[in-house]
Amino acid sequence: MGRNRCRSTKWLAVAAAMAFVAAFAGATVHAEDVTGCQKPPARRTLDTQWPINIGVLAEQLIVYRCTDYMNDVANAVAGASTFVERRAPEVENAAVVFDIDETSLSNWEAIYHDHFAFFANGPCDLSSPNACGWLEWFLSARAVALPPTLAFFRLLKTLHDKSGANVAVFFITGRHEDPSLRAATESNLRKEGYDVWDGLYLRPASTLGEFVSKYKTDARKEIEKKYTIIANLGDQYSDLIGDPDNDHADRCFKIPDPFYFIPPALPAEGLKCLSH
Repeated sequence: MGRNRCRSTKWLAVAAAMAFVAAFAGATVHAEDVTGCQKPPARRTLDTQWPINIGVLAEQLIVYRCTDYMNDVANAVAGASTFVERRAPEVENAAVVFDIDETSLSNWEAIYHDHFAFFANGPCDLSSPNACGWLEWFLSARAVALPPTLAFFRLLKTLHDKSGANVAVFFITGRHEDPSLRAATESNLRKEGYDVWDGLYLRPASTLGEFVSKYKTDARKEIEKKYTIIANLGDQYSDLIGDPDNDHADRCFKIPDPFYFIPPALPAEGLKCLSH
């Protein structure tokens, strides 16, 4: 009986995830409409013998972005959807935390233009062969919503916690706290459909020099003074890492991002919020 129940639960979860992915079939941008995907490099087996050729690796990342990437994002977000729909009615003051870049909004235009390099400053003219500075890119508010994450955000607006209150939504980003950058970030989120939220945390200057994971953990602790964080979504492990004994979220969900890395890496002991 118990084994059959577990098997049924497993298949229900799989079915829910498949339905969630299917729901984005019409919303997901077609590959040919994505920058770099009009004539992407041919898919080929990557030679992983060390040292890996970075030019070949970049080509394969473009192929991945044009083919499997959005489905992988949808699969990750589907897990969050299934969990939150069950968990939200069980707790009072339920909240969900979102990272922004490559979780809620995609910066693919700038990533592709800069060939996976990072240029913090300088102008950002995508019609020019010159590098795009990321600060100017952020200020332009041109990032686009990742459709699976936006659909999950909208799903949350239909859910209620144990007391009947709406599930709260918070954004915690590594973008630096600055009046102009805050205004541009808020404008970009709203323009892309993330219309109402309960809090937006940008990184204070006082935290520079520390791992971004510490600031993000402290922000979640601040949220926990009033809310129970039932889910935390991020594309970097630094979005999800908490204290050694507390990840400060019931569950955390890793969105795929092979395009850049923000330390620290996943701890050797893993994260409890990922292991359920």
